[in-house]
Amino acid sequence: MAGIFLVGFAEGDGREAAAALERLGRAPLGGGPSAPPAGGAGAAFVLAAAYGSEELRSLRAAALDDDRPWAFCVPASDRSLVAMAASAREGRLLLLPVDERELRRVLSALGQDARERSSGAAAFSGLERLSAAFSWRGADLDVSRVARAVARILAESGFYPDRAGEDDCALALEEALVNAVEHGNLGLDSSLKPADPGDPDRFEEERQRRLEDPELGGRPIRLELAVVGGRAEVSVEDSGEGFDPSILERPDSAGLAASGKGYCLIRRPFDSVSHNAKGNRITLAKRKPR
Repeated sequence: MAGIFLVGFAEGDGREAAAALERLGRAPLGGGPSAPPAGGAGAAFVLAAAYGSEELRSLRAAALDDDRPWAFCVPASDRSLVAMAASAREGRLLLLPVDERELRRVLSALGQDARERSSGAAAFSGLERLSAAFSWRGADLDVSRVARAVARILAESGFYPDRAGEDDCALALEEALVNAVEHGNLGLDSSLKPADPGDPDRFEEERQRRLEDPELGGRPIRLELAVVGGRAEVSVEDSGEGFDPSILERPDSAGLAASGKGYCLIRRPFDSVSHNAKGNRITLAKRKPR
């Protein structure tokens, strides 16, 4: 059975992870501080440990260039880093120190990811026309799964010919959906987020409180997907008060800060991004590459 490449682990965490893999009949490989070479010999999956946000960003970038499924391993005690890793669609999440039952579950999920990547013809290959509308209560929306499902449809339809493009699309859609839930429906302000990982996470506490509020958590999120020939549009609409979209186009630093750090992430895999006048609906458009 192919081994598992370990990367970036602290000495103690690395020993525990390797021992757990061996008990599950998997061969641990590597263990160095840097990312493995793409398609490393004998390695089926990659378990990559991160102990800070910059490390995690670097590992996410490396995962985009690798055909193998990845899992990002972060300390369970670092809530901010756990949230970042949980939202990383380039890989699965595994908490440190490693729990053997959780490791077994993650390896099973990575195996499923590998099977999906190597499956036969795409279900949506050759798609010429599609019109679909969806709606969820904000509290019930599984942001990551919805974003990945829509990105997969667009990728199989030919809008994103490689995995990196599909992953960028999924990340962009996830960011748009998260914004719709948190800043739209729940009216959360980014200033609540802790400046330091060790500070109390007031943002997450308030987010959870508002999601549990029947009125706020029950507000709908709407998503529309349309494909007509070589053009696709995805629209995400929240039930909030909206905002002034013009601030996103201001060249000054204040406008950039107001746009949120995820705005560039949203724009990257699409040809155009627009908002309605109220600012509670974003439309992402993409033309099929020739």
